[in-house]
Amino acid sequence: MKFLALRQRFLPGNFPPEGWERPQPTPELLRRDIWTALVMAAVALLGMEMMLSFGDGENTPDRALSYLATVALILPLAVRRRFPISSMLVLSAMFIGFGTWLPQVMMQLAPQVAYFAGLYSAASWARDRRALRLALSGVIITMFLWLVVGLTNVKLFFGTDLDLPQAFETTGLIDPVVAWAGYNFLVNLFYFGGAIYLGLASWRSSWQHEVVVAQAAQLREQAAELARRAVIDERLRIARELHDVVAHHISAVGVQAAAARMVQPRDPERATELMRGIEESARHAVGETRSLLRVLRHEEADGPAQPGQRSPEPSLAELPALVEQSARAGVRVELITVEHREGFLEGIGAGLGLALYRIAAESLANVREHSTARSAVLSLRSGRDDAGEWAEVEVTDDGNARPGTAGSGFGLRGITERAELHHGLVDIGPRSPAGWRTRARLRTQHTLTPTPVEGQRP
Repeated sequence: MKFLALRQRFLPGNFPPEGWERPQPTPELLRRDIWTALVMAAVALLGMEMMLSFGDGENTPDRALSYLATVALILPLAVRRRFPISSMLVLSAMFIGFGTWLPQVMMQLAPQVAYFAGLYSAASWARDRRALRLALSGVIITMFLWLVVGLTNVKLFFGTDLDLPQAFETTGLIDPVVAWAGYNFLVNLFYFGGAIYLGLASWRSSWQHEVVVAQAAQLREQAAELARRAVIDERLRIARELHDVVAHHISAVGVQAAAARMVQPRDPERATELMRGIEESARHAVGETRSLLRVLRHEEADGPAQPGQRSPEPSLAELPALVEQSARAGVRVELITVEHREGFLEGIGAGLGLALYRIAAESLANVREHSTARSAVLSLRSGRDDAGEWAEVEVTDDGNARPGTAGSGFGLRGITERAELHHGLVDIGPRSPAGWRTRARLRTQHTLTPTPVEGQRP
């Protein structure tokens, strides 16, 4: 705990959680360590030879022993990332041993850099952080004791006693013993502290990089999921549109064709008028279907579709045409419009207007296909309550269920989904004493949780 508190004091910020292990170095990094150690050993041998060339012949160490010690101090760096703690311990043992018996070798720059890199690599790459703490504690205590032992021999540099220097005189303001001890302490403090500090910073940076990469991957997955959901939602929307378009027009075609067949012997002109209605309904169905299918294509054969090439989505302004089309199919429809304020229905958004139109078209198609009624009432209303403003479409008839015309339920489900999209209310079911009602109240703002109630009709 003291080590963690000390680390947080001198290296503030978030650290990896307990149990996190740095990913193993890649084969490329391991190969790079080997080449780096070999190059560094060659440079260290060259430096050692230069030192032997200009040094005092009487005090210079043996060449073979010096070469061996130099190479031994460099080679552990070849596995500094594969075995960081072991490499640090081996370097520490050789640092003390060669520093005691071959100080001329340890005075070279290369061994000092090699040991610094060993300490740094252990703090940066060790996977077992508890073992690292124990190993670092042992190394620091051992190095401190070795330093104290070396400093107690300071009198060898200034004379046999610790009084005034006898070998030579100093000009500094600090006592020679204190100056020598303090200088060595500061050098070792920055040496060991700097290596451990940089190693811990590298270890934390690796964890932060891993977190950022994981977050980026998560964002990519979320973006892909959102895109996938958007595609699914768009396909569901198009499926509802296709169902509404096809069901509406095909039901009209079926009713008109049956009527034309029955009236043709006695009223050919009426049959001809009904056939024109069939032709018009088929043309409208094909046009709207093509407009919707164009959305599913990634690209056209001759380039992307231009905005003007797509038919506009229907809106409340097309309700009179819908009423007229239903009348040609044999069901007379009365359109009633009630607004709580003038111009409200004309100013609603395109999405809400399309939803109201599709609900009305599906409801009238259900009357023509599943009911014996020959007339219906299409009511379009608006109002305001505590939850905000709303627009409502209602289709009622006074007929009975036509036997053998049970539908798939997709139409009613589409009505419910459109209402839920606008946080609306749905009321679908039979009337008393006869008839059927389909009512959907849609919110102009998302202020109400939908509670659809759906009845049963054959």
